[in-house]
Amino acid sequence: MKKIFSMLLVLLFMGAMVFGLIGCGSETAVDTPEEEAVEETGEEEEEQEEQEESLDPADVVLAAAQAYFPATADSNNIMSSDDLKAMIDDNPNSVMVLDIRSAEDFEAGHIEGAVHSAWAEVGQIMDRIPRNRPVVVACYSGQTAGQTVSVLRMAGFDNVVSLASGMTFGWGAEGAGYATDGTGMEAAADLSSASSPSNEEEEILWEVAHDYFSAVATSNNIIPGPELNEALETNPNSFYVLDIRAQDDYDEGHIVGSVHSAWSEVGNILADLPSTRPIVVACYSGQTAGQTVGVLRMLGYDALSLKFGIREGWVKREGLPLVTE
Repeated sequence: MKKIFSMLLVLLFMGAMVFGLIGCGSETAVDTPEEEAVEETGEEEEEQEEQEESLDPADVVLAAAQAYFPATADSNNIMSSDDLKAMIDDNPNSVMVLDIRSAEDFEAGHIEGAVHSAWAEVGQIMDRIPRNRPVVVACYSGQTAGQTVSVLRMAGFDNVVSLASGMTFGWGAEGAGYATDGTGMEAAADLSSASSPSNEEEEILWEVAHDYFSAVATSNNIIPGPELNEALETNPNSFYVLDIRAQDDYDEGHIVGSVHSAWSEVGNILADLPSTRPIVVACYSGQTAGQTVGVLRMLGYDALSLKFGIREGWVKREGLPLVTE
């Protein structure tokens, strides 16, 4: 009897051990719904961080450049003096005029109500530029204003245009110009903050724009016709000349060795442009070439605009030759 009782005790003890082992094993093998949710949330956050880290500044600038040129088929981003004068007369607060000439010339006379910024410092006052009304950039002839306009528009300021022919040949042109009634200094840097990047892409573009304007302190990215002509005569491959005028005007006469592209289609040939020699962009007067140069330089190309363009500079002022082949 005692022997049978002892055996029963042993069997009960062994059964308890087996049950305990099975119970412990089940506790470690089963995940609770809460733990699964935490793991899934963690994976989603990691994927989002990887996507944010993969945003390549070069890709962002390229996408902005490719979108820029097709838009020029509908607008050249230039405003005439007559249109600007009418806007100011109707409501002086309806438009902002940003004058990027020298401080001395601005103080001596400017469009009434205009504000000033040195060209090289425009990157530092981008947050003072509004987006809720037209902004007209004024320089001397329109070429540096053209560069400014394209860089600002690349950075998200779709409301910015340049003053046609600038202050010298447009607004104040002899016999047809308007008075420069404003005097003294009205600095754009003294204005209140009005804008900021709206997303990560614009943050990148603002940074590239800031670097662009800082660089113009040492160069205006413009080449005079005689200098280009002499260089091409010495070495035809010294510059890559891109003519963005209408096809008919190019066919009628162009700089020897130049390549043609409609302005609105320049985005389609970006990959074909050389990175080993300077690119000279030629238009009629220099303003649309200036815009093109702004975009190309943001992309990293060594781009220059032909001073006063082909019609106003190369032909009218300098009397340099054109070819038809």
